[in-house]
Amino acid sequence: MPCQLLDVLLKSFIPRYPYPPGYYKVNHKIYRERWMTPVLDALARPPEQRSAALATHMDNWYRLMRPLGWEPKHARDKSYFFCDFAFEVALAVCAYDIDDSSFRDHPHYPRDLVDHYRKHIRHTRDAWRAEGVGAGVELFPSAPPRRIDLAQSKRKNFARWVELACDGYDDAVEDMLETIGKPRQVENLFELLEALEGLGHAIHADIKDSDSLSCQVLDLTDARGMGPFEVPASDPPEGPGRCMAILRALAAWVTPRGYRMIDLDDEDDAWHAVLVRAEYHEEFLALSRSLGLRTRTPEQVYED
Repeated sequence: MPCQLLDVLLKSFIPRYPYPPGYYKVNHKIYRERWMTPVLDALARPPEQRSAALATHMDNWYRLMRPLGWEPKHARDKSYFFCDFAFEVALAVCAYDIDDSSFRDHPHYPRDLVDHYRKHIRHTRDAWRAEGVGAGVELFPSAPPRRIDLAQSKRKNFARWVELACDGYDDAVEDMLETIGKPRQVENLFELLEALEGLGHAIHADIKDSDSLSCQVLDLTDARGMGPFEVPASDPPEGPGRCMAILRALAAWVTPRGYRMIDLDDEDDAWHAVLVRAEYHEEFLALSRSLGLRTRTPEQVYED
C-alpha cells in the first residue's frame, strides 16, 4: 500500500524518486496511519510553523504509539525496552531543515541520528539541491474527519448505538461496523469496547492500569473538542484508586460541556465507558438495553 509520508521523505533525498501523483485526491484514511498524519500535516504548514507542529506531535507521540505496543507503565521499568523511535520525525527534520530544539530531548526522538546528519551529510546534500528544502512537491493538510449530523441520521439499532458512541465520526462508525458487524444482541462487550478504544472512542482499561486510562480519557476529550482535560492528581498515585478518581473527575467535567459519561458493565475487572452527547443520552441508554448491554451511572460506580 502506498505511504505518502515515506514517499515524501524519499523524494526529499532522492531527486529522481518517482513520487506518485494524485495523493491529494485520495481518501486520507487509506494512505495515512494515525502516527504519520501529524507529520505530514506539519510539513504542509508554512516553514515557520513546522517546528511547533512537530513539537506538539512529539507531546502526543506516546498516545499514538500505545496501540502499537508502548505502555506508560513500562517506561518506568528499566528492564523494558520499547524499540520504536520517532524516526519519521527525525527524517522530516533532516529533509526540511526544521529546528528541533523544542523536542530534541524527548526520550524517543533519535537526536543522535539528526546530529550525525547535520555534521556529516547535510553539506553533501546542499551541494546538489538547487534551492529550498524538502521534497519539492505540494503537500496538503489532511481533511478533517467527516462527522455526520446525528439528528438527521437514518442509522438504527446497533449502527445507531455505535454512531452515538463515536460522536458522529463516520469513518470510525464504518470501521466498527466492518469489524463487529450489526448484531441484534451484543454477546462480547470486551471485543466491542476494545475496537472502540482502538479508534479513540471508548475507555477500556484494566482495573489497575491508570496510565492507559489517562491516555484514553485524553483521546476522548480531544476528539470531541472539549478543550484540555487535566488528569487530576490523586492518592494513591496509580492503580484502581487513581482510575476511579480520574473517571469521577471526567464525569463531572464533561457534564457542563454537553456530554454524559456512561459506564458499561461487563462484570469483569476492567473499566468500560463512553461519552455521549447529552441530548442523546436517553436514546443511547434505550439502545443499550435493546442490545443487551448493562449501563450504570458514574455515581453508581466511581463514588467511594
